Amino acid sequence: MRSKRKKHVINNQDLMSLKAKVIKGKLVRKDVIKIKESSNSILKREFFRTTIITKEYFSQHSKNTIIKDITKVENLNVLNVDPVGFMKEMEWYILELLFYKKQLNEYSSLKLEFEDSFFRKGGDFGESILVQIKEKFGFSLWGIENELLIQKNQNNHTKKELQKYCDNKFQNKSSYLNFNSYLLSLVVNKIVDESDPILYSKTSKKQIENVHHTLKPILSFFVSFEDFPIDDEEIVSMLLSTSVLLSIIDRFNILVKLLLNFPENIKKRIRKNFIDLLSQFDDYRIKHFLFEGSEFIENMKDSDIQFVESEIKLYCGDYKQNQESINRVLKEFYISKSSLDMLTYYTSLQISEGDYDEDILNSAYIFDLVDIIDCYRSVKSFSQTSFEKYVSKLFYYTRKYSNFDLLNQFSMYLNQFLSGSQNDIRIELFDRYISLSYLKYVDNISETEEFLSKTNALSNIDFDSIINQKFDNLKFAAEFEVVLSLLRHSEISITDFEILIEVIERHKLPIWYLEEVKYFLYKYYLEKRDLENIILEFSDTYFRTKNAIFMYPLDEMRNIFDEENRNLDLSKIEVSIFAKLCGSERLKYVFEDYLENNLIDYPSSIKITTGNKDRVRFVLEYICTRDFLSDMALLFESEEQVVNERLSILSKLNEENEEDFDNKYTKEISELSQEVLLKKLVRSVNQSKLTVDSEKIYVKNKKDFDKFFDDFFDSADSSEVEYIPISDQSINLSNGDQLFFINFKEYTPKMRALEGVFERIVNKFLFDDDGLDSYLSTRIRHGTLQGQIRKPFNNNYLITEKISDSSEVYAQNEYIRDIVGAEYEKISDILNEFSKSIDNEISYIKQELLQIKYKSRGIDSGIFNLSDSFDDLEQEVYNKVKVLSDQKQIYDKIVEYIWKKIDDKVSKLQSLIKNEITNNFIDKLTRLEASLLANDVEASIIRNNIATCKTEIQNALEEVAGWFERSQISEDTIVRSEDLISVSENIISKINSDFEKVTFNLDLSEDYSISSKELPFYIDILLILFNNSMKHSGIRSDDLTINASITDEDEGSVIKFRNNYLSNTEASIRKSVEKLEKELQVIDSSLDIPMLTKEGGSGYSKLYKIIKFNLQKKPTFNFKITSEEFEVGIRMGEYSENTNNRG
Repeated sequence: MRSKRKKHVINNQDLMSLKAKVIKGKLVRKDVIKIKESSNSILKREFFRTTIITKEYFSQHSKNTIIKDITKVENLNVLNVDPVGFMKEMEWYILELLFYKKQLNEYSSLKLEFEDSFFRKGGDFGESILVQIKEKFGFSLWGIENELLIQKNQNNHTKKELQKYCDNKFQNKSSYLNFNSYLLSLVVNKIVDESDPILYSKTSKKQIENVHHTLKPILSFFVSFEDFPIDDEEIVSMLLSTSVLLSIIDRFNILVKLLLNFPENIKKRIRKNFIDLLSQFDDYRIKHFLFEGSEFIENMKDSDIQFVESEIKLYCGDYKQNQESINRVLKEFYISKSSLDMLTYYTSLQISEGDYDEDILNSAYIFDLVDIIDCYRSVKSFSQTSFEKYVSKLFYYTRKYSNFDLLNQFSMYLNQFLSGSQNDIRIELFDRYISLSYLKYVDNISETEEFLSKTNALSNIDFDSIINQKFDNLKFAAEFEVVLSLLRHSEISITDFEILIEVIERHKLPIWYLEEVKYFLYKYYLEKRDLENIILEFSDTYFRTKNAIFMYPLDEMRNIFDEENRNLDLSKIEVSIFAKLCGSERLKYVFEDYLENNLIDYPSSIKITTGNKDRVRFVLEYICTRDFLSDMALLFESEEQVVNERLSILSKLNEENEEDFDNKYTKEISELSQEVLLKKLVRSVNQSKLTVDSEKIYVKNKKDFDKFFDDFFDSADSSEVEYIPISDQSINLSNGDQLFFINFKEYTPKMRALEGVFERIVNKFLFDDDGLDSYLSTRIRHGTLQGQIRKPFNNNYLITEKISDSSEVYAQNEYIRDIVGAEYEKISDILNEFSKSIDNEISYIKQELLQIKYKSRGIDSGIFNLSDSFDDLEQEVYNKVKVLSDQKQIYDKIVEYIWKKIDDKVSKLQSLIKNEITNNFIDKLTRLEASLLANDVEASIIRNNIATCKTEIQNALEEVAGWFERSQISEDTIVRSEDLISVSENIISKINSDFEKVTFNLDLSEDYSISSKELPFYIDILLILFNNSMKHSGIRSDDLTINASITDEDEGSVIKFRNNYLSNTEASIRKSVEKLEKELQVIDSSLDIPMLTKEGGSGYSKLYKIIKFNLQKKPTFNFKITSEEFEVGIRMGEYSENTNNRG
């Protein structure tokens, strides 16, 4: 606990005393702190105006302001570790900076020029300006970070090369250099790490979690500003007090970023107390910060007016006639978010008209800025494809260029956009120009008119129609910019909203105008607490522009819904959709009510009509998932019923699908169908083995793994240092100074990178849909286990079911009641408690014991708690794989290592089941028998049932223990020809709704068989070939005949498909086959398989991949074309021992 400071009354006499101490060389830290913690602001200002004192202060107590030679700075020392209070720290901080205001004003001007020059094509990335700044103001973290960005953009440096660039600057390892070296190593990671914001946040927090609390605010601020607690005044005070370690440039950048990001309550206090100080800085961002309300209107400069007039010109009339405005943006105006807004508007209209010219941007800007504009336009336009990718990419750029005002604006924009708060007025503060977007600061019509009258806007827009709400007269985007600003504080009618929407659509304005109007319509309903219309409008938004829902405050909406949904008309399908989209926990109950109110027995029975098609498809696809259906205990009694219902739903979706039959439902239908049918074929094996489809996990997550493997391959197998905490990281010197120690330990970057790879793989291995937790969930926890254990008790009439899911009361045991007659009342509670105790034990096994735990995921009590199981990763894995260059080989080694750890847990689990758990159930039976005897119930038939149950439960649990023998689907399980035909036809028919119309003959020799492990791949092959026949024959399904066969020949199995085709397509088929044969030759001869993941086409590259990599066979394709039929034959031969089967 920090000691309380004594209050000091400081006066001018004390200042004179300080002068005397300076002259005598006796000024110590505590003398300065007395001034700093004083409440006398006048005295503090005098302190920094007194030359003899400031000279001593900046040479001894804040001496890192301008660092010409960083190698000569040795120690880390700060004036005061314990902040003196937020406002006092802020005042002192500003006064320090004001001492260098001339230099900082010059720096602000150069910084603006540097950032603009960096992004422009054909220059030097602003390098000459950066050199000039360094010569004038010395070393700064800001400068080094920008040097790294230049290296990254000019030379495409890797992480390793950037780290080496930093290391070369810090050869002499003093504690100060160590601190900067460590901080810059984190900055390097920030520049190159393209992972999504959530993963990056977790990684960066982990990197600094052990750092001394005094230094942590600085690291957090520079490495992950998104996670910096800017509303925590104590943490901010710590940042201000310790930033004395940094250069004056870095301190100034911290001040500006804090000012512009502070919540409004802190901003107001700073404006009120320090406006006289801050106004001395000639920095446009600080000037913008000091604006109160509409003060910006009277502070508009000529450059601002010119910019707004360029906006007006572009946003009024035909964009094709406004090339002049775009040229000014590209060549004259500084790069800022407001200028990129104009480019985004312009390119959006170009794209919608089909005349987008990418050279306009590519010729003016470097790749990263063009990509930023593309991402911004895609996010702002709610891109229907890859929306999350654009958001993640834009977040990455905000990290990579976090020093740049432009990307600070985009960071604020993304946080506003994704939090459902569309009135964040901080975004404009970073902007170089006062633009039309500043209208959001205005809260009445007269001020809006005053702002517009500063420019030529009023002569170009119909302002009278705007203020008189005659919205039908509007036609220009500029007019809607004004309207949207007024909607923030003006109320209009529903009719006016409808008119605005119709006018926007009529004039084909960019989609964000429509969605913003819709957002204000939502706010209109929210103010009236009209939940029913909120739901309808929100659902309409989703089905019109899916990604626009991110604009809305989903948490707020969910809370309102959870509080008031009981008053809604639950027969409307939109209520369930709304509950799903806002993440309500009431979804299950709302959906059950929907089914009940509409007299619908099962979800698959919901009728699809022209009017409700999109909504019903959403419910069936995204709400009625397997997991959701599994929770609907009132409808489904077993997992088998759940799977069959999901298959019925998928078949319904497939029938209604407007795309080709080879669509997104195919995979799930195939997997579920195989699961159902394969259970019948291999139930004894497939349900009694512990299975993780590690191959499937690898294939579907390969792109994700690639980034981490690339990091592993790029990292050095060398010893480096990292920060480590110690108990005493600072000491107080006799003169009052506080000295910090920075401690490091050696680590190996390649081993660290392997840990990143391992972390990704082990999480997927455990928690992926095809991972261990999925196996435990779908094959054991969801019904199988409960049925297995309950069966002996049920068979011997010793337990009953609960009267309802929410009740703790069990149904009467009619069997025992009939035996004991009137004595039943004496033992009814005993039987109830016995049933309850059995279910509680099962529940413990399912919910506590058979669970996985790893790091923060899972349940601690789970037998598969692997959090502390991988301490020997370096010895068992790293030393074996560090020399390998094959990604799949390393993956297999890691999987083997994980299995080894799981096997240890399995052995423990099997012992537990066979001993402790078995004994628990037998003890319960023994106690039941004793309780019945104690109540004078001695029916021999019940005693016999208890005895039989003891034997049966022991056998049942022995079988359960056997389920955990580790294995993939057994190679020993043979699928015979008749079963292969049955399974194949069943699955193809569920996936392809036209199957019944086609004449399909599949012949296999009676003795033909495959292993059950191969079955999924054979299904895939047959499905692809069947779909090819349908797609490319050119004839109606009713007229199509497909003859297929699988035979065993000397040189391997041969699959043949032959079908008739439309006679006039022979030439095009021959041409396609010629092209296909060439592609197959390329694939077969290349180490890099270029088309294995290519969508569309004939699917032969996928067939090649399945046969070669999954079945480990050598594929040979043979095509025959006659005037009436097309035939493909695929031979699956064996590889000789000398053949290099790549993969």
